[in-house]
Amino acid sequence: MSVASASVALNGRSGVAADTRARILEAAERLGYRANPQAQALRRGRTSTYAFVVRNFTNPFFLDVISGAEEVAARAGASLLIADSHYSLTREAEQVRAMAGRHCAGLAIAPVGTGGSIRLWQSLRPGMPTVALNAAAPGLEGVSRVAPDNAAAVRLPLERLAELGHTHVAFLTAPRGLMADPDRLRSFRREARRLGLRGDVVPGPLTIADVHATTLRVLSASDPPTAIVANSDYTAHGVYTAVRELGLDIGGTVSVVGHDDLPTSALLDPPLATLRLDRRAMGRALMERLISHGAAQDHREPVELVERPSLGPPRHLRVASRSRARHPRSAARSPAAATTR
Repeated sequence: MSVASASVALNGRSGVAADTRARILEAAERLGYRANPQAQALRRGRTSTYAFVVRNFTNPFFLDVISGAEEVAARAGASLLIADSHYSLTREAEQVRAMAGRHCAGLAIAPVGTGGSIRLWQSLRPGMPTVALNAAAPGLEGVSRVAPDNAAAVRLPLERLAELGHTHVAFLTAPRGLMADPDRLRSFRREARRLGLRGDVVPGPLTIADVHATTLRVLSASDPPTAIVANSDYTAHGVYTAVRELGLDIGGTVSVVGHDDLPTSALLDPPLATLRLDRRAMGRALMERLISHGAAQDHREPVELVERPSLGPPRHLRVASRSRARHPRSAARSPAAATTR
């Protein structure tokens, strides 16, 4: 067969007889022939391969998002190239350049910073779709944003902490230059003011080791918080190890709230209170926006607070409650005394 006839048949186009097409496809199957997608991309000037750059492979959150994205990619006959920036702006930019050099048809990115790598992609691959995961990406046009409902993700735990009697809460976040979702920080400050809480913003690198060190410093202060809201279940592990190192009680001396509801979070000791969301649904939404090549469209994933034993009233309130239960009459006669205890 001529190269032209084989190409027409293998690519499903009209122009060859049915029996000829069948013979070509049978020979391709017998020989184990597979088209070279890179060669096709060079010839056509386009590809069905998409790029996905995340900031931390070790966080299981991203693995679930990737699984959801691959579900959609498989149905569409698309491929997904995945890279990890390891929280490095330099590495992130290098990976974006490499993905652009491969003529990827779109970029999904959980950026380290405020959007510099997205601007780089748009300059290298103008017109190609871009999706920002867990990032506000302010001031950028033509970008779809896929993220949890950050306002609810902050409001729900703070309201519950206030109900339980907490007045001093710490909020773990990335350093300013690396902060991808400042809307979550703004929500924390706004909700803390509304609820009359003392809200401490604690910036720092979001690895388990760094969060461990940060938590040790925060809880060793003269007036430490009675609750810590972590940016993820993954980093909450660093909070747990620091609390234990100080000989404190998780859920008693210090309440801890995570974010993402990873499968391991219910298995921690004590089980971790957290925000539940459908991570695979976020991956599906991300990939659908990449392959549609349509107008930018945001997706906000609903969240719900999952209460577990890491979340409880401050210890001094628990002591007062137990005292009133043991001495109900004296407590009734002298409410002020019960309060001062």
